[in-house]
Amino acid sequence: MNLSGKSAVVTGGGNGIGKALCIALAKEHVNVAVADIDQSAAQATADELAGFGAKIIAVAADVTEEASVSELAARAWRTFGSVEILVNNAGVMAPAAPLAQTSSPDFNWIFAVNVGGALNGIRVFAPRFIESQQPSRILNTASEHALGVPHVGSGLYTASKHALLGLSDVLRRELPDHVKVTVLCPGIVNSTLWKATERRQATYGGPTQALENGGAFMQQMGMPAADVALKAIEGMRLGHFYVVTHPHAINIARTRWTELDEAFANQAPRQPGDEKYDLEPIMRQFLANHSNQWN
Repeated sequence: MNLSGKSAVVTGGGNGIGKALCIALAKEHVNVAVADIDQSAAQATADELAGFGAKIIAVAADVTEEASVSELAARAWRTFGSVEILVNNAGVMAPAAPLAQTSSPDFNWIFAVNVGGALNGIRVFAPRFIESQQPSRILNTASEHALGVPHVGSGLYTASKHALLGLSDVLRRELPDHVKVTVLCPGIVNSTLWKATERRQATYGGPTQALENGGAFMQQMGMPAADVALKAIEGMRLGHFYVVTHPHAINIARTRWTELDEAFANQAPRQPGDEKYDLEPIMRQFLANHSNQWN
């Protein structure tokens, strides 16, 4: 996808990977709507982009509210005339805790932002992309956790990123050819994700002061967000579905595959005729018989 001259909306654009993506896109002469739940953070990013020659706006948006995302889209289209790129990047993480000690507000918050926020973006933007008939792309920021990294102490975050990868994998099969999907799966990044609770909405328990604990230390040791953004930009340009950033994560992915391979070999080895239970041909047959319901 040729990025120059296109327009993008980036959620979570006020800091971290989102901010780095806004900068990288602006450098590619992409117009950018910087969206963030914190208006001042969005504006600060927008101010940094002023010298790149692209149109830039800052928008306060809560991705957990579909009406807020709809207003974000409307403003972007009014400003730019068209939008071809949606970056569902807004994400949160609660303080580390064993799963048995997690709270319902934390669960609801993490999934509302990390999964529901992306889904709201898809619901609002995908129909516009489909109708436009123009080459478009949706980038969803997942994590290396989605590839099999078992983040002890952050099970809710890990589960949400697995869900986002699954959502993205289905989405790319449902959209027409001119709308592509990329899923970004970075490892640890130098960002302020560890401070996400300071921006938690009242609906999910309200803000709490983040402690500079292990999360702060580890994220400060992470890959520069600018490096991750460059990989994401290149992945979109080349049309990749997966964008990975941290080479060591392949070991985790291989471990998961090895366990699965062994499980199938021992418990469900291939046998003649076993494809009768394969969901894909079953779905194809269903769609062929009920095509009117899906058109």
